[in-house]
Amino acid sequence: MTEFFNINDLIYNVNAGISDDMGNDGKHSTYKEVLDKIRHLISQNHSSELINVLYSETAGDKLKNLIVRYLNQNRLSVSDCSSISELADRIYEDMAGFGVLTKYITDTEVEEININSWNSIEVIYPDKIIMLSETFINADDCMDKIKKMVWLGGSIIDGSNPKVDSFIGEGIRISAIIPPCVDKKTGGVASIRRQKENVISRSLMIKYGSATDDELDFLSLCVNNGISLAIAGSTGSGKTTDLGYLLKNIDNNKRIYTIEDTRELNIAEINEEGRMTNRVIQTVTKDGVNPVTMDDLLKEALRFHPYAIIPAEMRGKEALTAVEAGRTGHTIISTLHANSATDAYNRILSMCVSTGVRLSESKLLEFILEAMPLILFKRQLPDGRRIYDEIFEGIKIENGRVQGKTLFKYAIKENIYNDDGKIVQVIGEHRKVNRMSEQLLTRLRYGGASERDLQRFV
Repeated sequence: MTEFFNINDLIYNVNAGISDDMGNDGKHSTYKEVLDKIRHLISQNHSSELINVLYSETAGDKLKNLIVRYLNQNRLSVSDCSSISELADRIYEDMAGFGVLTKYITDTEVEEININSWNSIEVIYPDKIIMLSETFINADDCMDKIKKMVWLGGSIIDGSNPKVDSFIGEGIRISAIIPPCVDKKTGGVASIRRQKENVISRSLMIKYGSATDDELDFLSLCVNNGISLAIAGSTGSGKTTDLGYLLKNIDNNKRIYTIEDTRELNIAEINEEGRMTNRVIQTVTKDGVNPVTMDDLLKEALRFHPYAIIPAEMRGKEALTAVEAGRTGHTIISTLHANSATDAYNRILSMCVSTGVRLSESKLLEFILEAMPLILFKRQLPDGRRIYDEIFEGIKIENGRVQGKTLFKYAIKENIYNDDGKIVQVIGEHRKVNRMSEQLLTRLRYGGASERDLQRFV
């Protein structure tokens, strides 16, 4: 049987066992020393290859060949790398990829990656959190990787712009902060979140107790007949997933205009011929030079005559524009962070007030209720399940506070604990609590809802 060998590996093995004329023994080089040496040589002599590797596979191959060449020329080796290809791949990932993060960013099971410091990285899966034993090489390496990830989304993060929201490819967003806004010893901090490509199905939501048939049908009835609503909840409660589900339930003959910071909503329906069969316009904001904000795109949406406008998450002055659009006949469906359904109205109010609009808070709340009469509050339970905790209808303002009806509510009956005192199961049920108001019923009728559908909920 013929044995094949790699000449570069042969040279590497020889170099690992001898000392050069300067007394440098390859066996005792640390990985950081080798990486710094190769990075310096390639940055000095082949900077274009390093930049082009982000765009071209051939440039990547060329960069790997350069790494191998410089390793052998400089008699560089690392004790825990048995072959030159193993060492070259490791260096390539640190120079052109994301280093220790690469395999987790590409792992579709990972929901979130948090960089707390160069030497503290946590990876979040649906059912567990892992603190990695692997780290970046040092603080500078951490900052380099953060800059690269942010740059892939078309943004630049540096000392004059140390806080950036960007994205790494489609469906993966990154929020990053570097010095001077964090201690320079950390290198930088970041949160990388993946939006699952699959839209959750109705059957799974019911199977896992996230919602009931009545709740899902009621919300579908509302979004198809002109009723605006917001999905509120904390980070990780599943707001964006449920937004995608609701949008998928809007009739295909109705035009939808979405606005996102990064593309996460997968609502375009494509047939076998590759043609989109629903009427969807999907837009994305832009940071950096000549920024395009969510508020800019929301105002632009009014010129496209959509049935529904979807500012994917309200965080600032776009909330006031959304309220005005909702009061002028457009269906608005959005998400926001809040601690309860009624708190969601206060959050929208605070966003509107921050614009400097000259209206009393009471009058603004009236406008918000008129524009967005329904709030769906999502909650993640201690056992990890995400459920529809409350569907609330805001009706009027009394003494500066929103008054309304809880239409549906999740009631907890019992918590089941394990031997360590941790809650492993929450037992509860979804209840229909109140009927909708006459105002909402009338709006649904004018929106085109059938009497048969309405009678089910009154």
